[in-house]
This record gives sequence, structure tokens and C-alpha cells, in this order.
Amino acid sequence: MQPTDFLTRLGESDLRKTPPASLQQVVALCADLSWQEDEHGVCISISSYSDQTTAAAQLLYQQKLADLAAADSSADADWQRYQACISDRQAFRQLKCRVSGSTQNYYLQVSGVPQFDEQQNFLGYECVAIDMSHEHKSEASLLRFRAAMDMSMDMIYLVDRETLNFLDVNDTAARAYGFTREELLAMGPSEALGFTAEELIERYDRLINQGGSSRIERRVTLKDNKPAIIEVYSRATCLNGRWIIIGVSRDISDRKNAETRTLHLQHIFSTLSRINEAVIRADSVNALYKNVCKAAVNEALFAMTMIVTPDTSGDFRGVAMMGDESFETGPLQISTQSSSPLGRGLAGSALRDGTAMISNDYMNDERALPWREQLKAQNLASAAAFPLYQRKQVVAVMLFYSRVKDAFDSETQAVMQSMADNISFALDNFANAEEQALAAALIRESEARFRSLTNLTSDFYWEQDANLCFTKYEGRVLGNSNKKAVATLLGKHLWEVPGARPDSHNWRQIRRLMKKEQPFKDLELTFTNDTGTRYHFSLAGEPIVDSNGVFAGYRGISRDITEKKRIANHIEHLATHDTLTGLPNRVMFSELLRQAIRTASRYKDQRFAVMFIDLDRFKTINDTYGHHAGDTLLTEVAQRLRKPLRDSDIVARLGGDEFVVLLHRVADKQQAGQIAQNILTMFKQPIALDEHEFVVSGSIGISLFGTDADDEESLMKHADTAMYAAKDDGRNSYRVFSADLHQHTQERAGLSLQLRHALERGELTLHYQAKMTLSSNQVVGVEALLRWNHPELGEISPVQFIPIAEDNGLIIPIGEWVMETACQQLVAWQARGLPALTLAVNLSTRQFNHPDLHQHIKDVIARTGFAANMLELEITESLVVQNPERAIELMRTIKDMGVRFAIDDFGTGYSSLGQLRHYPIDTLKIDRAFIRDLGQSKEDQAISKAIISMGKTLGLTVVAEGVETARQLAFLREHKCDQIQGFYYHRPCSSDDFIAWYLQAGLPSGGAA
Repeated sequence: MQPTDFLTRLGESDLRKTPPASLQQVVALCADLSWQEDEHGVCISISSYSDQTTAAAQLLYQQKLADLAAADSSADADWQRYQACISDRQAFRQLKCRVSGSTQNYYLQVSGVPQFDEQQNFLGYECVAIDMSHEHKSEASLLRFRAAMDMSMDMIYLVDRETLNFLDVNDTAARAYGFTREELLAMGPSEALGFTAEELIERYDRLINQGGSSRIERRVTLKDNKPAIIEVYSRATCLNGRWIIIGVSRDISDRKNAETRTLHLQHIFSTLSRINEAVIRADSVNALYKNVCKAAVNEALFAMTMIVTPDTSGDFRGVAMMGDESFETGPLQISTQSSSPLGRGLAGSALRDGTAMISNDYMNDERALPWREQLKAQNLASAAAFPLYQRKQVVAVMLFYSRVKDAFDSETQAVMQSMADNISFALDNFANAEEQALAAALIRESEARFRSLTNLTSDFYWEQDANLCFTKYEGRVLGNSNKKAVATLLGKHLWEVPGARPDSHNWRQIRRLMKKEQPFKDLELTFTNDTGTRYHFSLAGEPIVDSNGVFAGYRGISRDITEKKRIANHIEHLATHDTLTGLPNRVMFSELLRQAIRTASRYKDQRFAVMFIDLDRFKTINDTYGHHAGDTLLTEVAQRLRKPLRDSDIVARLGGDEFVVLLHRVADKQQAGQIAQNILTMFKQPIALDEHEFVVSGSIGISLFGTDADDEESLMKHADTAMYAAKDDGRNSYRVFSADLHQHTQERAGLSLQLRHALERGELTLHYQAKMTLSSNQVVGVEALLRWNHPELGEISPVQFIPIAEDNGLIIPIGEWVMETACQQLVAWQARGLPALTLAVNLSTRQFNHPDLHQHIKDVIARTGFAANMLELEITESLVVQNPERAIELMRTIKDMGVRFAIDDFGTGYSSLGQLRHYPIDTLKIDRAFIRDLGQSKEDQAISKAIISMGKTLGLTVVAEGVETARQLAFLREHKCDQIQGFYYHRPCSSDDFIAWYLQAGLPSGGAA
């Protein structure tokens, strides 16, 4: 309120002195309206200090407040007090009233003082008022909210998050707890809901931070320590910057108790069924006793059962027991005599009285006193003893023990008595063979009496008439849709039920089976209700015959095996699918391939292709980063493989890093090749895993049905052959099978076998190629190059046999032989007068990752006497970047011996010039791909210049490989390349030829710097 802006004054008064300006300012600050009334109560002047009350001032001016105003509905007493005060011409203060206008009402809080002249003649009233319209609306909203709360049948409470106190609770909550509203408000949420302050803070802050609502079930204590279970839904809301927790709860004690009771009855019925089955199957009294004890034990119901029989000495003898093993080593001593405390327990009393003895608080029962310590140790809280009869004489007592108090209520006792009756009847049956049929009938009748309990289990009891139409279907049916289905089932044949279909048989077989009027079991059906929910059932039935032996229908059990089916399907999925990627496995793919062969053999337009995919150098990633990273990479590759394929194509994982694809409707090799190219393009996209980025490539082999082979084995074998041919081509490519490839594969397999003997037969030799300095034209070193001279095939290119050695692991012993032989050779050259030259030896990926590499190098230097600082190990870029941390650590360990490192074929891998400073290398070798067209390619010239410049900046020796022309040499010399290697100066040759060339060339003999 800003009175200087909104002051509105109507009328002037001559009756009283005008109050001082300072007093007027105070009034303007404290009130929204001030006015003067004459002795008749008419407003003769009025001032409004707020734009919100200007209309009210206009309404009051020259009117009587008593005529315009009425009592506020919430303040009737105020209005009566106002009327009494003006009647007695007394002052009144903060009286609430409502002033009604034509378009809206104004709610004012009015205070007034009567005015008298010097002769005490009444002049009227000086009045001030505060506009309470906004407060009235808020109060009305609160009252409506309170009314809505009190009308709710649920308990509602409001909690202040800051104070953790109740702001309000409704009448339903007060009634439910048995307290007054004031008492419940005083308790607060901590006591009412059974939370600590810390638990409330955590719960409420979670609601505030996460939003939404939450539901909990809580055990609480009502008035007079009455326990209850309530269901609470909570939500947080912010009102005027203040967080309020709104809780809605209801008492679910009855529902929870009903659920507990239902579960208890399920266990009882389950135990009854097992005991009855044991009774039917028993072929002797001893077997009967053991089987019923075993069937009765159920942790949810009975912890232990035993059967005892009286002996001639006056004691009980245990004949069967199931449950706690401690009673077998230290059995209970029980007497049959009432004169002994050991005979006044449940068993002795049941034997003598011939009736069941129950104790629902066995630990505190005087009858259990002799065995109390043993019972305490086993925490047995309830017990029951049922006499077992044979020919109307008690011959045994069956004891049941439970760890739950009050376990034997009236319904449980009735079921247990039925069990005892069934066992007794079985005992009679064993005593008299003529009564066996009657015993079986009694047991069936007993089971029939308890079929009403089937609604507490997952089993359903059903009956059919002689026409095989359902007449009864009982059990626990959940959902309106399923109840509707059961209602429509009655009066129909099984094969007429909508939504039902057989699984284990067809309808024709089922009709034939039932018409035989013979028992059946394990008849599996699938039922889909009208909401689309699918269930699986297993049916078992036996024929019903009337007293004349005439077939009257069937009676049986149907069991919900939906979960069992789900588990079986899951197991089948695990058997036919790869557990890591979820793709079909080799078994599943083989079946799909056989099916495709059958289809394509009949229809020419269903021709297909098989595509083998093997990830290139996956083993290196697995060995370097671990199996977890390898598995994650395989999973990502499996997902990506689907993208370039069609919906009809099938991807499977054969194992390891091998995948196979079944390409449906492939007309020719060109179409299959295009799909393979799409897959290779997909592989170019990097895969980011755990802060590392991988570029995976693949080798793909393709075979076509009808063109390459017509059977499963040949198709798979040919695709595998083509895939290996793609690997031989340098990987990251695809090949389509042909007869030539088959021959190539045979040759490759032969080479692999012969390579194993090449080293021991002396077929492997070393050639040496010189490295020249451009500044002085000196020979400063050589690179050792492996050659294979086959006695029949002649010289075999390293391009052919090195990948084979890498694949089969022979690269390790061959590499060790190369290093030691080359070191020995250079030591021998020095002995013949050649200068000390550096020796460059290539390391493969498998060699570099071998755990004994460091020790082998150390042993070679020690055995040969070759200077460590003259040995230079050449490795590729890709080898270093696979696991930089491990590579750097190994390189530094080896460099501590004095050995040097060179990056070979630089520019073709994944590293950058900027990364070189992190690696402990000494030499950079420019790949021959950039040197080949150096004379005319501007791009190759720019790359070469950049590599030379950066190498020198980092203090590295730069070597150019593959120099073959004078123009290449001139460019490298112009841009200060350190050393060259290539045919222009020297071709690789044997040791003897190298010495002859060196001496004949008359080169400067400076040796390595």
C-alpha cells in the first residue's frame, strides 16, 4: 500500500478538527480506509489509501455502514458486537463485516471511536478499516479444503518439511487412530507413522528432489497399542516457498491379514495333497509313516513331524521323523504313563484320550516342561498330536511342530484331523486287504471335500459330464477377463473353448484320448484371454464312475505352468542363442541354414548366400585391454551388424570373433558383394569403449547356394575358405568363393604345415638392406629381412608366409631366431673389418605382446656380444596405440638396456605426429606409400615434408623407405631427410653378397654415429 499514490478523498467535514498531517500519514500507513460519520451514522467524508479500496469508499460515501454491511459468515459475533457498540456510542475495534456492492463484496476489518463536542453532545464516529478481502478468500479456500479432507474416506495429513510437524489431519485419520484431531496433531508424523526424524527427512527430501509420488506399507500403533498396517501415498508440494508433504493413507490390516490367511491355507492344502498322495502310494506301514512325515514337513507350516508308537515298556518309540536332525541324535524321551511327567505331554495325552492335543503356545505350556530346553533350542512355538487308529485302537501318535505361535487354528485342526483320518484308514487298509478299496474311496472323498480350497492355490479343480462337457471349474481366477472365460467354459467341450489351443497334442488326439475313458496327465494347453494375455496349463484327469461302474465323466486338476513354460523357453533360448550378444548360436544357425536349403531346393527364387565374418586382430584387443573390453566390443559389433542388413537376413555368432550371416533371396555374387561392402563401410565407424576408441575391420567370405554348394557343410566350408582368402589379401576386405580359392586354401594349409619344419631344416635365411645417410653418403646400418627358400617351391614371399606365422604362433620362435642370427652376423662383420653398423629388426604384434620379450632381448645381447645401442627394434603405429600405457612401459624397460626403437610405416596407422612425443622412440620411418609418387604428387610431398619437419623438431632420426629414383632422392636431400633405404642404392641381399657389395662400392667407412 502506497498512500501517496492511491489517496482518494470524498467529502469534507466541518464537525471536527482536522487531524494533524503526521497523524494522517500514520493512518494512511496503518489502514486502507478512514472516514467520519455524523450522529446518524452517515459517512460524510472518506479517504481511501489503496487502489483496491477506492470502489468501497465510493460505496460507503453518504451511506450508513449499518445499511450496507452485514456479518461475515465466519464472524457473526463481531457484527452483533458492532451493533451493540454503536447503540451505546462506544468504541469498537477490529470488527469483521461484509460490504456488498453491485458487482463484488468487500470484506473489511473496522475500528471506530465515538466523537463528542465540549458539551458532550454526540457528533458521530471516526472510523478506520483494513481490507481483508484477500485473507477472506484464502480462509474460504482453506475451509473448503478442510471440508474436502474431512469428507474423504482416506486418512489425509499435511506435514511441514521444515518442522516435521503435522499442519493438519482430517477427521478420518483421527477416527482411524482413535485420537482426537488435536491429540493426533500433537503426536506428529514421527510418532504416528513410526519413523525416526532422520528417516522422515530422508524420505521427504527424496520426494522433493525426485518429484512424483511414493507408496509404502507401514506397521503402526493405534490407540491402546492396537497394531495396524497402513498403506501410505505421499507427494511433496511447494506453497508460497514452503514445502508441504501431502499424505494419503488407508488401513489395510484386514487385507494383509486375509493374504496371510490365504497363504496359510495354501500351505495346508498343499500339505494335505502331499500326505494324501503318500497314503495312496505307500505299500507298507513303515513306508506310510516315513512318507507322510516327509510330505508334511514344510518350512512355511511345520518345521518337524514325527510318528511315535507305544512299546511294551511304557515308552514311545520313534518310527519316523522328518525335519530337525538334532532330534535324531538326541531323541525326545516320551512316556505313555500319566504317572510320569514324561507321559503328561501332548503325545501321552493323545494316546490315552484318543483325541487330538493342541498347544498354540507350546513354549509356555506346562505339558512341554520336560522338553522345554530342547524346544527352546529349536525355537518350536506350536505343537499338535493326533492319534492314529487301526481297527479303532490308537496304535501311533503323529506329532507336528511349528515355529509359529497359534499355527493350529480351527481350520488347520480340521485339515490335520482329516489327514490323521486318512492315515488311520490306510492303517486299517493294511490290516485288512478287503478294506483297501474303501480306503482309497475315502481318501478321494476327503480330497473332494477340500477342493473348495483350490481357490487358494495356483491349481484349478474341474469336472466333466459323460459327454465330456465342463460342469465345474473351481480355483483362484484373477481378472475380469479370466472370470468371463471361466463362465463361458461351462457346458462346452475343451476343444470348443475360445482362445484355447493344444501344445502337447492336437484336438483330434485329445478327443480320442478322452473317449477312451482312461486317466491322463500332462496334457498341456495354451489359453489366450480377450485382452491378449497368454497362459499355459497342464491338465490331469481321471474318470468318474457311478455306483454301477458306468462312466460318468472326468474329474481333474489343471495347473498354471506359465512360469514353468517361461523358464523352459528361456533355457531353450540359452541353448540356441549366444549368451553374450543374444544372436543365434551355431546350433540355431545350423537349423536355420538347413531350413533355408530345403526351401531353396524347392523354389528357385529363394536362393541365398552364406557370409563368414571374422574380426581382424581382435585377439590383440582382447589380450591388451582384457576380456571385458573384448566382450563389450563384440556386443557392439553384433548390434551394428544388423544395420546394413535386411530384415530377412539372419546374423549369428559362431564363437570368439566369428560371425555368420544368412542372406536370403540373393540372386548373384554382385548382390552379395554389395552387402559385404556395406558391412565393411559400417566397420569404419570408430567404437568408443572406456575412454578408448577402436576402429575394427573385418574379413568376409561368401558362398552362394546353388552356385558354390548345395549342402550345409560345403556352404560353411566354402565361406570359411573365402574369408581366409580375404585375410590373406590384407584383411578389411571380402572375397567370394571360387575353385581357385579352394586351391589357394589348400596351398595355404600346406604352407602352414611346412613352415613348422622350415626353421629346423635351415630353409629360412636373412637378407640385409643398407641404410644410407644423405649428409655423407655413408652406410650407417642395415635392416634384417626374412626369406624362405623352399626346396620345391623356391623362394616364397614374406607376404605369403609371415601372416601364416602370425596366425599359428610360429612368429615367436622365428622372430627369436631372426634377432639372434642377425646380431651374430653383424658381430662377425665387425670381426672381418666392417665398421660397426646399426641393426634394424622388425617386431610383430604377437612378439611385442609376448611376456618374455624383454628377457629374450637381454639374453640375445649377452650371448652374441652385440652392442645394445646398435640394435633398433622396428614396430608399427597400430601396435603402439592399441595399449599406449603398456607399450610405453615396455619400451622404456627395453630402452634402459640401450636398445633403440623405430616406428615403421609411419603415416598409415592411427597415431598422429603430436602423439609421438609420448613414445620413447628414436627413429621415424616414412612409409614407402608416400615415397612412391613423391616426384609428382603434391599431397605426398606435403605429407613427407611435414613428417621430416616434425621428426626433426622432436629430435628423431627420419628414414625414408622405398627410395628408387633420383627425383625421390633429390626431394629428400633438399628437405634434410636423415637417412634413406631402397633399391636406388641397395637391394636386399645375403650376408656374403652384402660384404662384397660394401667392399666393391668403396663407401666411406664411418659406420654408425
